[in-house]
Amino acid sequence: MPGIVAKEVQVRRLGVTDLAACLDLAADRSWPREEAKWRLLLELGGGYGIDDPDGGLAGTVFLTEVTPGIGAVGMLLVASRYGGRGLGYRLMNEALSAADCATVFLYATEAGLPLYRKLGFRIVDEIAKHTGVFKPASAPAPGVRLGNTEDLPTLARLDRQAFGADRTVLLRRLLPMAERVAIADEGYAVAWRNLGTVHVGPLVANSTSTASALLDAALPEENSTTRVDVCANAGAELSSWLAKRGLTAHPSSPLMVRGADLPGNRAMLLAPFTQALG
Repeated sequence: MPGIVAKEVQVRRLGVTDLAACLDLAADRSWPREEAKWRLLLELGGGYGIDDPDGGLAGTVFLTEVTPGIGAVGMLLVASRYGGRGLGYRLMNEALSAADCATVFLYATEAGLPLYRKLGFRIVDEIAKHTGVFKPASAPAPGVRLGNTEDLPTLARLDRQAFGADRTVLLRRLLPMAERVAIADEGYAVAWRNLGTVHVGPLVANSTSTASALLDAALPEENSTTRVDVCANAGAELSSWLAKRGLTAHPSSPLMVRGADLPGNRAMLLAPFTQALG
């Protein structure tokens, strides 16, 4: 198809007015039209796109600075009609050149691995999506309470232990989306809904027992489809526990980093908010 040459196209910053075009691009690649997720990414900034001469977007990528000096890459998409033309490489190069981040990380698809390796990313961990209908405990565990937006300072303190940097800005955006927030002395979990599926993330805990208690408190009692993305290095025991509660593990995806190592106590970060934001 004529009209797109990677080295000649203009890459521009995206804004909230590009939401409809982003959703159309996702649908073109058989991704769900996750309006809430795309809107949040657009509002946080860090989006880059290539316009399609025939209308809409030919490709997107987001490099969101989740905390000063640390950026998360997500939503690298190229329209199916423009595949194989180097647009993904062009978008990634533009985003990486514009970002002032000592550390950039992403969760890679199998198709994206060669590109990310070429750009200097290395594998440091894996993540596995777990989905199913969660079977909660018959009684809540002691030491866990439900929280709300007023608990932001507590959540930010616990999150800093795991992530190694202050993500208050991201948490402030996340909490209004939450259906339930569960808090313990050594961890927290946020449950939020997207297209009918209840997602849990971030999930921060110092042990599997704390994590399981938080999940029992955070997840609704109704028979809803649930998704928890579990970090492999930290969550092997949690993955087994989730299987007993009705969630099936899917093939894992690598966590890749470019630049300095990720900070924090990674053993406490059992599940990210989303794979596009960490």
